[in-house]
Amino acid sequence: MFNLHEQLIKLQEGEVEIHNDFTFEGIDAIVAKRAINSLTDKLVVSGEAINDDIAFDTLRAFARDLHAVDPKLIARGLDMLVAGFESVVRQASNALSTQGSDPTQYAETLDRYAYLFQWIIERGESSASQIRTSAAQTKGRRRKGVGSVPGSTKAASIAEIVPGWKSKVMDLYLLLQQLFQLPLGRIWNSVPERDSFIGVFMRLGHKVLENPAYGRDSEFQMALFNVMCKWVQTYNGLYGAHYEHLSESMAQLVQLAYEKYDGAQLADEVLRDVAGKEFSSVHDKSGPKNTARFIIKFSQLAPKALLRQMGLLIRHLDSEAHIMRSAMVDAIGHLIMYLATQEEQTDIIKNQVGEYFDIVEQRFQDNHYLVRAKVMQVCQFICSGPAKFPKRRPRLINLVVGRLEDKASNVRKHAIRALTILLESHPFALDGAELASEPLEDSLEKITGELARMAKGVAAEKPTVSKDPEDSDAEMADGDETVNEDDAAQNPGKQADKSSVPDISNAGLTPEMAAKAMHLQFQQRYYRDALYFVRQLQEAIPLLVQLLGATNKSEVMEAMDFFVTAVRFRVDGAQGGIRRMAHLIWVPSTSNSTGASASHAGSTGSPEEARGVRAKLLESYKQLYLQPNERLSASENTSRITRNLISLTFGATLAELISLEELVRTLVDEQFIGNDVIAKLRSVYGYTRQRLPPAQRRGAIIVLGMMAQARRSVVTDDIDLYMRIGLGRYGHEDLTIAKYTCMALQCLGARRSKRPGPAAAIDEAENKAEPRRDPEWFPAAEQALNTIYALGEKPDAFADLLASSSMSQTPADEHAMDIDDDETETLSQQPASTLVDPWDLTRLLFIVGHIAIKEIVLLETIEAELKRRKAKAEPSRKRRATDSRPHDDTMDGDDDDELNQIAGSTEDEIGDIIAAIRERELLSGSKSLLALFGPLLVHICKNLGKFNDRLLTVHATAALAKFMCISSGFCEEHLPLLLTLLQRARSPVIRANIAIALGDITVCFNNLIGENVQYLYGPLHDSNTKVKKTTLMVLTHLILNGMVKVKGQLGEMAKCLEDKDTHVADLAKLFFAELSTKDNAVYNNLPDIISSLSVGAAAVNEDSFGRIMKFLFDFIKEKDRQTDNVVDKLCQRFRNTTDTRQCRDIAYCLALLPYKSERSVRRLLDGLPGYQESLSEDAVYRYFNDIVAKAKSQAAQKPEAKALVEEYESKLREARARTIGEDEEAVASQAAEEADTGTAQYSDDEIDEDEDL
Repeated sequence: MFNLHEQLIKLQEGEVEIHNDFTFEGIDAIVAKRAINSLTDKLVVSGEAINDDIAFDTLRAFARDLHAVDPKLIARGLDMLVAGFESVVRQASNALSTQGSDPTQYAETLDRYAYLFQWIIERGESSASQIRTSAAQTKGRRRKGVGSVPGSTKAASIAEIVPGWKSKVMDLYLLLQQLFQLPLGRIWNSVPERDSFIGVFMRLGHKVLENPAYGRDSEFQMALFNVMCKWVQTYNGLYGAHYEHLSESMAQLVQLAYEKYDGAQLADEVLRDVAGKEFSSVHDKSGPKNTARFIIKFSQLAPKALLRQMGLLIRHLDSEAHIMRSAMVDAIGHLIMYLATQEEQTDIIKNQVGEYFDIVEQRFQDNHYLVRAKVMQVCQFICSGPAKFPKRRPRLINLVVGRLEDKASNVRKHAIRALTILLESHPFALDGAELASEPLEDSLEKITGELARMAKGVAAEKPTVSKDPEDSDAEMADGDETVNEDDAAQNPGKQADKSSVPDISNAGLTPEMAAKAMHLQFQQRYYRDALYFVRQLQEAIPLLVQLLGATNKSEVMEAMDFFVTAVRFRVDGAQGGIRRMAHLIWVPSTSNSTGASASHAGSTGSPEEARGVRAKLLESYKQLYLQPNERLSASENTSRITRNLISLTFGATLAELISLEELVRTLVDEQFIGNDVIAKLRSVYGYTRQRLPPAQRRGAIIVLGMMAQARRSVVTDDIDLYMRIGLGRYGHEDLTIAKYTCMALQCLGARRSKRPGPAAAIDEAENKAEPRRDPEWFPAAEQALNTIYALGEKPDAFADLLASSSMSQTPADEHAMDIDDDETETLSQQPASTLVDPWDLTRLLFIVGHIAIKEIVLLETIEAELKRRKAKAEPSRKRRATDSRPHDDTMDGDDDDELNQIAGSTEDEIGDIIAAIRERELLSGSKSLLALFGPLLVHICKNLGKFNDRLLTVHATAALAKFMCISSGFCEEHLPLLLTLLQRARSPVIRANIAIALGDITVCFNNLIGENVQYLYGPLHDSNTKVKKTTLMVLTHLILNGMVKVKGQLGEMAKCLEDKDTHVADLAKLFFAELSTKDNAVYNNLPDIISSLSVGAAAVNEDSFGRIMKFLFDFIKEKDRQTDNVVDKLCQRFRNTTDTRQCRDIAYCLALLPYKSERSVRRLLDGLPGYQESLSEDAVYRYFNDIVAKAKSQAAQKPEAKALVEEYESKLREARARTIGEDEEAVASQAAEEADTGTAQYSDDEIDEDEDL
C-alpha cells in the first residue's frame, strides 16, 4: 500500500529505497531511450500501469538521476507522465459520475503520479544547471569533442533547457483544474490523505513561481492561479508570497479569487495582514518594496476590493518607509479613477473622491523626493482619464506648478509631464480648444455685455460677486467636492473676470429668455475658467523656460514637449519657450556635467538622453514649422512653411539668431527643408510688385543666409537677386536688409569663385560702407567690410581706399591727424565740434577699428595658408633632394625656392615674418594708413570728458582696443590708459567693451596681461549688471580655455553666485559646473575660495557663504579621496585662526562633506586636538554634531565604522565639556538631542534608495 505522506517524508529526508533499482546515470543514451519508450508504451495503454512496482521503480530512478538524463529524454518522460495522469483523471471522473463505481480505487494511482511529479518537477527546477552540464557533455561525446562545453554551468531555467517543459507543466495544471472540479472527498477516504495529494501540487506551484520566467507567461500563470483559487475556495487553503518577483503575481491571484471564486474573505484577510505590517527601519528595503508592489498591482486590478480595507491601509501614509507612502499614493490614484468612472455618482462617492484628492494634495509636501515624484505621476494618469475633475483641476495645477521649483530633478521632470498632460486634457473644447487669451477675453466681454443688456431689459439688476473658477463649476462637476474657500483667499489671482455682472432671475422672463440667460451664464463661467487656466499656464512658463537650461536632460526634453504642446494650443508666451529651445542645438552629444546636478535627488541625464536632446529639438521644430498640413495643397504648404520660417526671425535677439542659424543649417543638412521652400523664400526676398512689409523681406534674407551656411547654392544659384535687392535700392532704404545680404554673400568666401558675381558683390558691399546717418549703418558697414575681406583677392587695398574715402568725407583741420604731446592741451581746450562733425568722426573711427581687426584675421589666414603650402611642398622637395637625375630640377623647384624666399624655410620663420608685419608695418609703417589714427585715438581716449558725444567716445575706445590687439609695443604703451578707463569711465558700455578687449588682448599678448591679471576681475564688482555679466563671460572663456592661470581669484567668481541678478548668478553656476570637469580645478582652488569669502573686508556674510559653499562642495562629494584631503586641510585651518567667524565657516564646510568612508571620520578624529578649543562656540559644536549624525547614517551597516563613529562622538563630547567647563552628562544629553535632530534631518534626503516604484 502506497502512502503518499510517508513517501514524501522519506523523499525529503533522502531515505528513498528503490527495490528494482535501475540507474540512468552513466548508461548509454540508447539504453535510456529504450527504457523510457518501454514505460511510455505501458502508460499509453493504461495510466494505471504506474502501479506496477517495476515500472514505478524505473520512474523513481528516472527522477533520482534526472541530472544525468538527456533533456530531450526528460521532455519525453514528462510528456508520458502527463498523458498517464490525464488517463487516470478521466477514469476517476467517469467513476464519480457512474453510479455503483468505486472511485477510491484511483486514490493510490493518483498519489503515485503526485509523488513522481513532486520529485521530477522540483528536482528539475533545482538542478537546471546540472542538467545543462550533462546535456553539453552528451553533445560533446557525440561530436567527439567538437563544440563541447563541459565547464559551461551558466545558470538557466529548466524551461530553457528541456524542450516543452513549461507547456507540459501548464498541461498538468489544466488537468488539475478539471480534477479539482470533482468531489475529491469521494476518492480519498480521509481528509489528510486528500490534503497530502493537493499539497503536492500547491508546493509545486510555489516552486515553479520561484522562477521569474514563469511569472512573465500570463497563460501559464492563469492556469496555475485557477488551481490555487479553487483550492482556496473549496478547501480553505492559503498561499503566501515569499519572493520579490511574486508580489505582483500574488495580487493577480487574490484578484482572481475575489472576482471568480468568491474570495472576498481571502482578499480581506490578505489586505488586513498587509495593513498590520510595520516597517520601521529605513534600511529594510525588501519588505516594504514587496508589500508596496502588491498594493499597487492590486489597486490596479481590484480597486473595489481595496476600497473595502482602505480604512486600515491608510495608516501606511505615515510609514517611515517612503516606498509604502509612495505605494499608497499610487493606490489612491487608482481608487479616484475607479470611483470617478462609476455610472451612479452618489454623495458618498463624491465625498470619497474629495477625501482622496485631499490626501494626494497633502502628499505634495512629502519630505521624500520619490513620494513627491509619485504624486506627480498620479496626477498624470488621473488627469489623462475620462473624468476632468473641473473643481479640482485649478488647485491641482497650482500645486503642480509649485513643484516645478522642487529641489529634486526627478520631481521637476514628472511635474513638467503632469502639466503637459493637464494642458492636453483641458476641458475647454470650444473655439477649437485653443487657449489664446485675446479671443477668450473678447468672448467673455461679449457674453457679459449680453447678460447686462438682458438684465436691463427686465429691470432686474443685482450686484454679482465675481466667482472663483473653482466655485463656478458646480454645474460642470464630474463627481468631486468643492474647493476650500481658503484656497480662493490665498489665490486672489483667480478672479479672472473682475467686472460686475448682474444676476438674472427667472422673474419677468419668458421660458425662452430664461433658457438663453442660463446658457449665457454657463458660457460666462466657461470663459472665466478658461482664462484662469491660461493665466496659470502663463505663470508656469517662466519656470519652464529656466528648466530648458537644466543639467538633467530628461527635464529638458519634458520642457520641450510642454512648449510644443502649448504652441499647438496657442498659449500666450509659449513662443518664447520655443525661441529659447533653439539654444539647445549647442548641447553636446554626451553629458559631462557633475557636481550639483548629480545629487541624490536626481542625477544628470544619461548620454543617450543627452544625444536625444538635439534630435528632439529638430523633431520639435519640424513638427511645429515644417510639417505639411494634409488639408492643404503642395503650394499652400510651401507658403505656410515659408511663413513659419520667416516668423522665427521676428523680434529675435542676436543670441537667438545665432542658435537659429545653427538649427536651420542642421535642418538643411538633414534634408528637412526642400528646394521649393528655398525658392519661395527667394520669391519673398525679391518681391517688388507691391510694397512688402520690411519684416517679411528681412526675415526671408535672414533665413536664406542661414541656409547658405549648409548649402552654398542657395546664394550661387541666383546671386544677381542678392545684388539687385540687398545691395541695390532696397538695401539702401533698409540697411538691415543690406547687412544680412552681406552676411549671406560671405558664404562665397569658403571657395574663391572666378565668376564675376563676387567681384560685383565686393563693389556693392563697399558702397554699403558709405556714410549714412542711421544707427543701423554700423552693423551694415561691419558686414560690408567682412564681405570685402571674405571675397576680395586684395581686401586690404579695398579697405585702404574705403578709409581714405571716409577721411575725405570728414571735414577736419589739415593737422587733425598729426597730434603730438605739445598740441594735446591746445586741442583738448577746444570743443570737439569745432574740429569735426562727431557723426563723421565716429563713422571713421568705427571703419578703421574694424579694418584693424580684419587685418589681424587676414594675416593669420595668410600665415595658416603659407604653413599649409609649406607642409604640402616639403615631401616633394625631399624626394627631389634624393633624386640624382639633373632634369628633375624644373620649375617646381623654382616655385619652392620662391616660397622659401617669401616665407622662410621653417614654420617658425613664417610666424616670425607675420609677427614682424604686425609689429612694424600695420601701425608704424610708412605706407600704413592705420598709423595715422593711433595718436588721434589716444588723444580722444585721454580726454573723454572733453567730448560730449556718447557714440564717439564708445567707438573711440573700441577702436583703440582693436589697435592694441595688433602690436605688443603699442599695447604695452597704452595698456595703463585702457585699465584707467576700465575703472573710471562713466559709460557702462565703454567699461563692458574694455572688459571684452582685455580678453582679446589676453589671447594676443598673454604676457602683458599676466602682470595685470587682477584688473580682469575688477569689473565683477561693477555697479552695472551688463558690465558684470560681460566680464564674467570673458573670464569664463579665458579660464576654461586655459588662457589665464587661476591664482587665487576664483573667490571673486564665486561671489557672483550670490549676485542679485539671476543672469549673472546663472552664468557663475555654469562656469563652476564646467570648471569642475577640468582636472579637479574646483577642488584645487577650494582653500583659496574659502579664504576669499570668509576672511578680510571683502568677505561675504555667513548666509551667502553657506549657500556658495553648499553649491561648490557638491562638485567634490562623489570623490572619497578628495573628501579625505579636504577634511585634513580644513582641520589644519583651525590651528591658524582664533576668529570665531572663520571657525564657524570652517565647521560648516566640514559638515557639508558626506563622510562615506572610515578614513574621513578617522581624519576628523586625528584632527580633534586642532579644533577642540573651537568647540566652545555653539554653532561650531552643532555643525560637528551634524557630522556625527551623517556619519552614523552612513556607517549603520558596518560594525567597524559604527564603532569608529561612536568613539569620535564620545571624544567630541569630552572635548566640548572641557572647553566650556560643564558636566559631561549634561553635554551628552544635549548632544543626544542634537544627534536625533540631525538624524531626522538626513534620514530621507541623504539615504539613496535603489529605485522608484
